[in-house]
Amino acid sequence: MSEKQIDLSLGRDEQNKVLTDSVEGVDGLLAKFYGRFPWPWLPVKFDYLEDPYFETYAVNQDVGDYKHKTLPAQAEIWVAGCGTNQAIHTALRFQKSSIVGSDISQKSLDICAKNSRDIGLSNLSLREESINKATYREQFDYVICTGVIHHNAEPKLSLERLAGALKPGGIMEIMVYNRYHRLVTSAFQKAIRIFGENRGRIDFELDLAIARKIASSLPLKELLEKGFIQYMDWSESDFADLLIQPVEHSFTVESLESMADDCGLEFLYPCISLYAKYLATNSWNLDFQDTDLQREYDSLADTRRWQVTNLLLHERSPLLWFYLQRKDSPNRRESESRICDEFLNTVFEEARTNQRSYIRDKDNKYNLSPISVSYPTVQPDDSIRDIYGLVDGVTSMRDIFEQLGLEPTFQRVNRARIGLATSAFPYCRAVGYAY
Repeated sequence: MSEKQIDLSLGRDEQNKVLTDSVEGVDGLLAKFYGRFPWPWLPVKFDYLEDPYFETYAVNQDVGDYKHKTLPAQAEIWVAGCGTNQAIHTALRFQKSSIVGSDISQKSLDICAKNSRDIGLSNLSLREESINKATYREQFDYVICTGVIHHNAEPKLSLERLAGALKPGGIMEIMVYNRYHRLVTSAFQKAIRIFGENRGRIDFELDLAIARKIASSLPLKELLEKGFIQYMDWSESDFADLLIQPVEHSFTVESLESMADDCGLEFLYPCISLYAKYLATNSWNLDFQDTDLQREYDSLADTRRWQVTNLLLHERSPLLWFYLQRKDSPNRRESESRICDEFLNTVFEEARTNQRSYIRDKDNKYNLSPISVSYPTVQPDDSIRDIYGLVDGVTSMRDIFEQLGLEPTFQRVNRARIGLATSAFPYCRAVGYAY
């Protein structure tokens, strides 16, 4: 997009699409924006687990695969829109896999490359490229794209490229903005665009200065907390990414599913990220006091049930963070109720390893700490700790429920499944299928 052409007639809705004139134009804007405001933040440390397959087991269990076959031990993984550090986190999580990290911002990639060298990663390659021009075809077992396509001119085009890169039996992890979380930020961004429309050019420095003045004049904390965003003492890049983003789309469960369907993809299950695991609203399933209402709600197809949750919880609904797969995948998609049955029929053992960390020093260099800690580092939630206490590597989960006198309702079993045997809460591993 020419910096002298800002058409405010475009995208006049609750989303910030004012500057979306073309895919190439928005790619250029984003490269400029993230060149000035590299994101995300520079972490205090990068962690890794001594068991190199620990995370692979956990991701397989995220998608209800207790035989650990979906994601192979030595996977090909694409982190699409990796920013300054997500590719590093991924390379450390999946140490036996090959990771490609790509981003449109060379500045972000330079930061990522420098930190990767500090750590000594050998399984990561970085590429400056737009998702919208990527030509990968059926190359990756796992595609990770979180917080990216909602900033593109045409998110559907971006998702089509991601889908094309996925192997037939691969899985995708996608996060896009929840419409009900972004009403305030999108409105703020559009207001910034109006302040700048008479300039005849886009100037992020001036946008930032205006945004800071507005933020100091308004009850920003109260406005943001009406949605999902916690007010904090942001860095400059955090502040800019939140409030002066040039383009911001957002979705509901329904619109995301529709877009995925158009791209030849289908929903698998929600992904609870490490970022969101301790948030009060990280579950897509509601509890009702009325038993008939609960029964009717539980009987809904998964995505319809999640749509209801999205609508009823509105700004307090969870992040739109999901696993997807190709509709022609050889791995048949099971309902969430069905994978709960499989969870009950599975024998689990306690999953333990040690965690090591690369710590950032005063010169922003990462050095390996001599200290290791037992992982997981905290105990399961009190509500499921009795179940965890009977996990012994020989007793099925169904028998454990019977021993405790627990009725295996869908909601109770699903809470146990998520809280004990997923990437966010990796306390239990299905036995008998070691790599």
